[in-house]
Amino acid sequence: MRAGRTTAAQLKALGEFQSLYGFNLEEIETVNDLFALAGSLHLEIGFGNSENIIHMARCHPNNNYLGCEVHPPGLARALLAIDKLSLPNVRVAGVDAIDLLTSIAPEALDSVYIYFPDPWPKKRHNKRRLVNENFLSLLYPALKKSGIFRFASDDAVYAEMVKDLISNSTDWTNLAGERKWSPRPNDRVLTRFEKRAGILKNKIFEITASPCL
Repeated sequence: MRAGRTTAAQLKALGEFQSLYGFNLEEIETVNDLFALAGSLHLEIGFGNSENIIHMARCHPNNNYLGCEVHPPGLARALLAIDKLSLPNVRVAGVDAIDLLTSIAPEALDSVYIYFPDPWPKKRHNKRRLVNENFLSLLYPALKKSGIFRFASDDAVYAEMVKDLISNSTDWTNLAGERKWSPRPNDRVLTRFEKRAGILKNKIFEITASPCL
């Protein structure tokens, strides 16, 4: 986790709103009880400033959304947005993604999004990358067999690694075709991270995969 400045309003949100709009790993075992209405369940891991998860929750009120983000300012922004917009279909927490996937019930998730994760480009830091063989082995049972895993990055090396992991696995199918990139999903909002990639003229690599039946 990287440090960042947390404002007074964000500290207040972390203190007051987590019990209202958050969740803990014990509640993940009965995750549907977190939401007022039954609906498909979607998880965004590392949602950053929360632009996408809030956008998705507003555009798809019949879907339910979970988000995990270990960066406190980002988590606080999400909590403030949920409260301001009175969104009943999104819950967020500062829990580790690995712990969440280990705790959630099998086939609980309809989709999982990971957009522009930290690429840890230095070779000695590669092991810190979130998506690796172990991560995919934990994600596989958490997703429904009809579920979708979406990954996007402007780091070519990281994206190629993830694409290779999908292609070399007997558990996953690349929905774009063998070792092919997917188109950008139309319903993803243009986040600060994606805008930055555009300013730097970095190519964005998209992967869409599903558990093998």
